[in-house]
Amino acid sequence: GAHLGCRLWFASGVPSPEQAPTPEAKHLAEQAQLQAERNRAYYSKNLELHRSVVLRLTEQIRNCILVHQQPNARVARSGNLDPERVWRTVMDDDRVFRCAEEENHPSFTVDLLLDASASRLHCQEVIAAQGSILAQSLAACGIPVRVSCFSSLRGYTVLRVLKGFKEKSLQGICQYFASGWNRDGLALRAVDWLLRRTGEQQRLLLILTDANPNDDTRLPGTGNQFFSRDYSGRPAVADAAEEATALRRHGNPPLCLFSGREGDLSSARTIYGRDVVRLPSVGWFAQTVGKIIQGRLQALES
Repeated sequence: GAHLGCRLWFASGVPSPEQAPTPEAKHLAEQAQLQAERNRAYYSKNLELHRSVVLRLTEQIRNCILVHQQPNARVARSGNLDPERVWRTVMDDDRVFRCAEEENHPSFTVDLLLDASASRLHCQEVIAAQGSILAQSLAACGIPVRVSCFSSLRGYTVLRVLKGFKEKSLQGICQYFASGWNRDGLALRAVDWLLRRTGEQQRLLLILTDANPNDDTRLPGTGNQFFSRDYSGRPAVADAAEEATALRRHGNPPLCLFSGREGDLSSARTIYGRDVVRLPSVGWFAQTVGKIIQGRLQALES
Protein backbone atom coordinates (compact mmCIF):
# COMPACT_ATOMS: atom_id res chain seq x y z
CA GLY A 1 0.00 0.00 0.00
CA ALA A 2 1.18 3.50 0.88
CA HIS A 3 4.30 2.06 2.53
CA LEU A 4 5.52 -0.13 -0.32
CA GLY A 5 9.32 -0.36 -0.13
CA CYS A 6 9.50 0.90 3.47
CA ARG A 7 10.78 -1.23 6.34
CA LEU A 8 10.08 -1.61 10.05
CA TRP A 9 12.72 -2.06 12.72
CA PHE A 10 11.71 -3.07 16.26
CA ALA A 11 14.47 -2.22 18.70
CA SER A 12 15.34 -2.17 22.38
CA GLY A 13 18.15 0.34 21.92
CA VAL A 14 20.96 -2.08 22.78
CA PRO A 15 23.88 -2.08 20.31
CA SER A 16 24.57 -5.36 18.54
CA PRO A 17 27.74 -7.02 19.91
CA GLU A 18 28.19 -8.82 16.60
CA GLN A 19 28.59 -5.71 14.48
CA ALA A 20 30.96 -2.78 14.98
CA PRO A 21 29.15 0.58 14.75
CA THR A 22 29.79 2.77 11.74
CA PRO A 23 31.21 6.26 12.38
CA GLU A 24 27.75 7.74 11.78
CA ALA A 25 26.10 5.29 14.19
CA LYS A 26 28.77 5.98 16.79
CA HIS A 27 28.21 9.73 16.48
CA LEU A 28 24.44 9.30 16.84
CA ALA A 29 24.93 7.08 19.90
CA GLU A 30 27.10 9.78 21.49
CA GLN A 31 24.47 12.43 20.77
CA ALA A 32 21.76 10.18 22.20
CA GLN A 33 23.78 9.66 25.38
CA LEU A 34 24.23 13.42 25.80
CA GLN A 35 20.48 13.88 25.39
CA ALA A 36 19.77 11.18 28.00
CA GLU A 37 21.93 13.13 30.45
CA ARG A 38 20.01 16.33 29.62
CA ASN A 39 16.71 14.49 30.15
CA ARG A 40 17.80 13.28 33.58
CA ALA A 41 19.15 16.70 34.54
CA TYR A 42 15.89 18.41 33.53
CA TYR A 43 13.82 15.95 35.55
CA SER A 44 16.05 16.38 38.61
CA LYS A 45 16.05 20.17 38.32
CA ASN A 46 12.24 20.18 38.54
CA LEU A 47 12.02 17.18 40.86
CA GLU A 48 9.58 18.63 43.39
CA LEU A 49 7.14 19.71 40.68
CA HIS A 50 7.37 16.35 38.94
CA ARG A 51 6.86 14.43 42.19
CA SER A 52 3.76 16.43 43.03
CA VAL A 53 2.33 15.81 39.55
CA VAL A 54 3.02 12.06 39.89
CA LEU A 55 1.24 11.97 43.28
CA ARG A 56 -1.81 13.84 41.96
CA LEU A 57 -2.05 11.76 38.80
CA THR A 58 -1.60 8.51 40.75
CA GLU A 59 -4.43 9.50 43.08
CA GLN A 60 -6.72 10.35 40.16
CA ILE A 61 -6.00 7.09 38.36
CA ARG A 62 -6.46 5.03 41.54
CA ASN A 63 -9.81 6.72 42.25
CA CYS A 64 -10.93 6.01 38.67
CA ILE A 65 -10.07 2.34 39.06
CA LEU A 66 -11.95 2.07 42.34
CA VAL A 67 -15.05 3.63 40.82
CA HIS A 68 -15.09 1.91 37.42
CA GLN A 69 -13.45 -1.46 37.94
CA GLN A 70 -15.41 -4.36 39.40
CA PRO A 71 -13.53 -6.20 42.15
CA ASN A 72 -12.03 -9.57 41.23
CA ALA A 73 -13.67 -12.50 42.98
CA ARG A 74 -11.81 -15.49 44.41
CA VAL A 75 -12.96 -18.87 45.66
CA ALA A 76 -13.32 -18.89 49.47
CA ARG A 77 -14.94 -20.61 52.46
CA SER A 78 -17.21 -17.64 53.09
CA GLY A 79 -18.79 -14.88 51.05
CA ASN A 80 -21.41 -15.08 48.30
CA LEU A 81 -22.58 -18.59 47.44
CA ASP A 82 -21.43 -19.73 44.00
CA PRO A 83 -24.17 -22.06 42.60
CA GLU A 84 -21.70 -23.58 40.13
CA ARG A 85 -19.53 -24.87 42.99
CA VAL A 86 -22.22 -26.20 45.36
CA TRP A 87 -21.76 -29.74 44.07
CA ARG A 88 -18.25 -29.76 45.55
CA THR A 89 -19.73 -30.13 49.06
CA VAL A 90 -20.19 -33.85 48.33
CA MET A 91 -16.39 -34.00 48.14
CA ASP A 92 -16.04 -32.34 51.55
CA ASP A 93 -14.87 -29.14 49.83
CA ASP A 94 -16.37 -26.15 51.60
CA ARG A 95 -14.88 -23.60 49.16
CA VAL A 96 -18.21 -22.94 47.48
CA PHE A 97 -18.27 -19.18 48.01
CA ARG A 98 -16.72 -16.22 46.26
CA CYS A 99 -15.46 -13.03 47.86
CA ALA A 100 -13.76 -9.92 46.53
CA GLU A 101 -10.01 -9.74 46.36
CA GLU A 102 -8.56 -7.26 48.82
CA GLU A 103 -6.34 -5.94 46.04
CA ASN A 104 -8.03 -5.27 42.74
CA HIS A 105 -5.77 -5.76 39.73
CA PRO A 106 -6.64 -3.57 36.71
CA SER A 107 -7.86 -5.54 33.71
CA PHE A 108 -6.14 -3.40 31.09
CA THR A 109 -2.71 -2.30 29.87
CA VAL A 110 -1.45 1.05 28.60
CA ASP A 111 0.77 1.71 25.59
CA LEU A 112 2.38 5.15 25.38
CA LEU A 113 3.91 6.00 21.99
CA LEU A 114 6.22 9.03 21.76
CA ASP A 115 6.90 10.85 18.49
CA ALA A 116 10.71 11.03 18.28
CA SER A 117 11.20 12.84 14.96
CA ALA A 118 13.47 15.85 14.50
CA SER A 119 10.51 18.22 14.89
CA ARG A 120 10.64 17.30 18.60
CA LEU A 121 14.26 18.41 19.05
CA HIS A 122 13.32 21.58 20.92
CA CYS A 123 11.30 19.79 23.63
CA GLN A 124 12.99 16.43 24.19
CA GLU A 125 13.50 16.96 27.93
CA VAL A 126 9.83 17.86 28.43
CA ILE A 127 8.59 14.83 26.46
CA ALA A 128 10.87 12.48 28.42
CA ALA A 129 9.57 13.98 31.68
CA GLN A 130 5.95 13.60 30.59
CA GLY A 131 6.55 9.98 29.65
CA SER A 132 8.20 9.29 33.01
CA ILE A 133 5.39 10.98 34.97
CA LEU A 134 2.71 8.99 33.21
CA ALA A 135 4.59 5.69 33.51
CA GLN A 136 5.32 6.24 37.24
CA SER A 137 1.69 7.04 37.99
CA LEU A 138 0.34 4.02 36.10
CA ALA A 139 2.92 1.67 37.63
CA ALA A 140 2.05 2.92 41.13
CA CYS A 141 -1.53 1.81 40.46
CA GLY A 142 -0.43 -1.63 39.30
CA ILE A 143 -1.25 -0.94 35.65
CA PRO A 144 1.15 -2.54 33.12
CA VAL A 145 2.59 0.19 30.88
CA ARG A 146 4.86 0.08 27.85
CA VAL A 147 6.60 3.23 26.60
CA SER A 148 7.93 3.30 23.05
CA CYS A 149 9.12 5.96 20.61
CA PHE A 150 9.24 6.11 16.83
CA SER A 151 11.08 7.91 14.04
CA SER A 152 12.20 7.02 10.53
CA LEU A 153 15.58 7.06 8.80
CA ARG A 154 16.51 6.02 5.26
CA GLY A 155 13.36 4.03 4.61
CA TYR A 156 13.24 2.40 8.06
CA THR A 157 10.57 3.30 10.61
CA VAL A 158 12.12 2.42 13.96
CA LEU A 159 10.00 1.56 16.99
CA ARG A 160 12.15 1.50 20.11
CA VAL A 161 10.83 0.17 23.41
CA LEU A 162 12.03 2.45 26.23
CA LYS A 163 10.17 0.53 28.94
CA GLY A 164 8.54 -2.86 28.57
CA PHE A 165 5.46 -4.11 30.40
CA LYS A 166 7.49 -6.25 32.80
CA GLU A 167 10.25 -3.74 33.48
CA LYS A 168 10.08 -2.01 36.85
CA SER A 169 12.83 0.52 36.14
CA LEU A 170 11.81 3.72 34.39
CA GLN A 171 15.35 4.78 33.52
CA GLY A 172 14.91 3.68 29.92
CA ILE A 173 12.46 6.54 29.30
CA CYS A 174 15.35 8.97 29.86
CA GLN A 175 16.89 7.49 26.69
CA TYR A 176 14.26 9.30 24.60
CA PHE A 177 16.10 10.91 21.68
CA ALA A 178 14.62 12.76 18.71
CA SER A 179 16.11 12.43 15.22
CA GLY A 180 15.14 11.73 11.63
CA TRP A 181 11.68 11.79 10.06
CA ASN A 182 8.30 10.39 11.09
CA ARG A 183 6.12 8.16 8.91
CA ASP A 184 3.12 8.22 11.22
CA GLY A 185 0.96 5.91 9.12
CA LEU A 186 3.50 3.09 9.14
CA ALA A 187 4.18 3.59 12.88
CA LEU A 188 0.45 3.30 13.62
CA ARG A 189 0.19 0.18 11.45
CA ALA A 190 3.11 -1.36 13.37
CA VAL A 191 1.48 -0.59 16.71
CA ASP A 192 -1.79 -2.08 15.46
CA TRP A 193 0.07 -5.30 14.60
CA LEU A 194 1.76 -5.36 18.01
CA LEU A 195 -1.49 -4.83 19.93
CA ARG A 196 -3.36 -7.51 18.01
CA ARG A 197 -0.66 -10.03 18.94
CA THR A 198 -1.21 -9.50 22.69
CA GLY A 199 -4.58 -11.26 22.95
CA GLU A 200 -7.96 -10.07 24.14
CA GLN A 201 -6.88 -7.97 27.12
CA GLN A 202 -8.25 -4.43 27.06
CA ARG A 203 -5.72 -1.79 26.12
CA LEU A 204 -5.35 1.97 26.21
CA LEU A 205 -3.23 3.51 23.45
CA LEU A 206 -1.88 7.03 24.04
CA ILE A 207 0.20 8.82 21.39
CA LEU A 208 2.19 11.94 22.32
CA THR A 209 2.84 13.77 19.04
CA ASP A 210 2.77 17.04 17.10
CA ALA A 211 0.70 15.33 14.36
CA ASN A 212 3.00 16.48 11.57
CA PRO A 213 3.85 13.36 9.50
CA ASN A 214 6.83 13.92 7.21
CA ASP A 215 9.14 11.34 5.64
CA ASP A 216 11.80 11.32 2.91
CA THR A 217 10.40 8.11 1.35
CA ARG A 218 7.68 9.17 -1.06
CA LEU A 219 4.14 7.79 -1.37
CA PRO A 220 4.01 5.43 -4.37
CA GLY A 221 1.64 6.11 -7.23
CA THR A 222 -1.54 4.03 -7.07
CA GLY A 223 -4.86 3.93 -8.93
CA ASN A 224 -5.79 7.35 -10.30
CA GLN A 225 -2.73 8.88 -8.64
CA PHE A 226 -0.13 7.73 -11.16
CA PHE A 227 2.84 9.76 -9.91
CA SER A 228 4.49 9.38 -6.52
CA ARG A 229 4.05 12.17 -3.96
CA ASP A 230 5.95 13.53 -0.99
CA TYR A 231 5.02 11.96 2.34
CA SER A 232 4.02 15.27 3.90
CA GLY A 233 1.07 17.64 4.11
CA ARG A 234 -2.42 16.40 3.24
CA PRO A 235 -1.41 13.05 1.65
CA ALA A 236 0.60 12.06 4.74
CA VAL A 237 -2.17 13.20 7.09
CA ALA A 238 -4.74 11.21 5.08
CA ASP A 239 -2.53 8.10 5.28
CA ALA A 240 -2.10 8.44 9.05
CA ALA A 241 -5.86 8.96 9.42
CA GLU A 242 -6.51 5.72 7.51
CA GLU A 243 -4.23 3.78 9.86
CA ALA A 244 -5.83 5.39 12.94
CA THR A 245 -9.22 4.26 11.59
CA ALA A 246 -7.87 0.70 11.29
CA LEU A 247 -6.78 0.82 14.95
CA ARG A 248 -10.29 1.88 15.98
CA ARG A 249 -11.81 -0.86 13.83
CA HIS A 250 -9.65 -3.43 15.63
CA GLY A 251 -10.76 -2.23 19.07
CA ASN A 252 -7.68 -0.13 19.92
CA PRO A 253 -8.73 3.50 19.41
CA PRO A 254 -5.66 5.78 19.64
CA LEU A 255 -5.86 8.88 21.80
CA CYS A 256 -3.65 11.78 20.70
CA LEU A 257 -1.88 13.82 23.36
CA PHE A 258 -1.15 16.83 21.16
CA SER A 259 1.90 18.96 21.95
CA GLY A 260 2.57 20.76 18.70
CA ARG A 261 2.00 24.07 16.95
CA GLU A 262 -1.42 25.66 16.67
CA GLY A 263 -1.31 25.21 12.89
CA ASP A 264 -0.97 21.42 13.22
CA LEU A 265 -3.98 21.00 15.51
CA SER A 266 -6.31 20.59 12.51
CA SER A 267 -4.08 17.75 11.23
CA ALA A 268 -4.30 16.04 14.62
CA ARG A 269 -8.09 16.21 14.47
CA THR A 270 -8.13 14.88 10.91
CA ILE A 271 -6.01 11.89 11.98
CA TYR A 272 -7.52 11.13 15.39
CA GLY A 273 -11.00 12.66 15.17
CA ARG A 274 -12.42 13.63 18.55
CA ASP A 275 -9.70 11.73 20.39
CA VAL A 276 -7.32 14.71 20.60
CA VAL A 277 -6.32 16.44 23.83
CA ARG A 278 -3.93 19.39 23.95
CA LEU A 279 -1.29 18.90 26.61
CA PRO A 280 -0.91 21.91 28.89
CA SER A 281 2.11 22.82 31.00
CA VAL A 282 3.47 20.16 33.35
CA GLY A 283 1.63 21.75 36.27
CA TRP A 284 -1.72 20.90 34.66
CA PHE A 285 -0.58 17.54 33.31
CA ALA A 286 -2.16 15.48 36.10
CA GLN A 287 -5.60 17.05 35.79
CA THR A 288 -5.71 16.72 31.99
CA VAL A 289 -4.35 13.17 31.71
CA GLY A 290 -6.40 12.05 34.72
CA LYS A 291 -9.59 13.07 32.93
CA ILE A 292 -8.44 11.25 29.79
CA ILE A 293 -7.89 7.97 31.63
CA GLN A 294 -11.18 8.36 33.50
CA GLY A 295 -13.02 8.75 30.19
CA ARG A 296 -11.29 5.72 28.72
CA LEU A 297 -12.10 3.60 31.76
CA GLN A 298 -15.76 4.53 31.46
CA ALA A 299 -15.66 3.50 27.78
CA LEU A 300 -14.04 0.16 28.64
CA GLU A 301 -16.62 -0.62 31.28
CA SER A 302 -19.62 0.40 29.17
